[in-house]
Amino acid sequence: MDCNKLQIKEGETLSLGKNELQFFMAPMVHWPEVMVTYHTNEKVLFSADAFGTWGTLDGGIFDTDINLDHMWDEMRRYYSNIVGKYGNPVQKALAKLKGLEIEVICSTHGPIWTKDIDKVVSKYDVWSRYEPVETGVVIAYGSMYGNTEEMAETIANSISENGIKNIVMHDVSKSHSSYILSDIWKYNALVVGSPTYSNQLFPLVQALLDQIKTRGVKNRLFSYFGTYAWAGATHRYFSQFAEEMNWEVVGNPVEEKMRMGDQALKDCIDLGAAIAGKLK
Repeated sequence: MDCNKLQIKEGETLSLGKNELQFFMAPMVHWPEVMVTYHTNEKVLFSADAFGTWGTLDGGIFDTDINLDHMWDEMRRYYSNIVGKYGNPVQKALAKLKGLEIEVICSTHGPIWTKDIDKVVSKYDVWSRYEPVETGVVIAYGSMYGNTEEMAETIANSISENGIKNIVMHDVSKSHSSYILSDIWKYNALVVGSPTYSNQLFPLVQALLDQIKTRGVKNRLFSYFGTYAWAGATHRYFSQFAEEMNWEVVGNPVEEKMRMGDQALKDCIDLGAAIAGKLK
């Protein structure tokens, strides 16, 4: 039976006495069937998963009740890991909401937003266009015997000595991938290192590359380095990844047998300098 049922469609309004609700479809933000609700009287947007964050509220409910310093990072981590693949649907949803006067956002995750509405919406706009927020470098690496890690440290040191301060290093065996992806969304350069592992990449490095590809991240500078014992395979996989992502490769990637010798040391220093030069 269909009695007492009302099917609401895109842009329609529903009057509930003195309250009026308007509805907008926002598919893939982040579920296919998402619909957001706008309370026209109070100018409140019930935004489903959009504009949400990870992290605990620690006692507060409204953004005015809590310290938001860590919440912006948690919002980016949430976006990059949950919504990140769906940049185009997010842009379409933002276009629908552009004409609304929004004074409160109630997401299903995180605080209720009241004072930073423009900032919240602008962050989704930037992230959904895959634009890095800041100039900086993420160095993500796997290392079995410390050799690849030594190269990572050398490259990072060279980048720093050449004037770049925003450098984030992640050992993929220790950092959860959600934090690595969040930093990749924040900064405009990514450097990845791996030992050759059974003629392939170190598994957790490969997993990270797969997650990046799944999300279709655009507009990043890229470089890479690696080590091997019998035969090197890292450069083949990394160069293929860069081609698939249509990312610009910076400098001369480095691959070294076992421990870093004098020439590889120089090459790593040169690579760091090239990356810093490109960023500046």
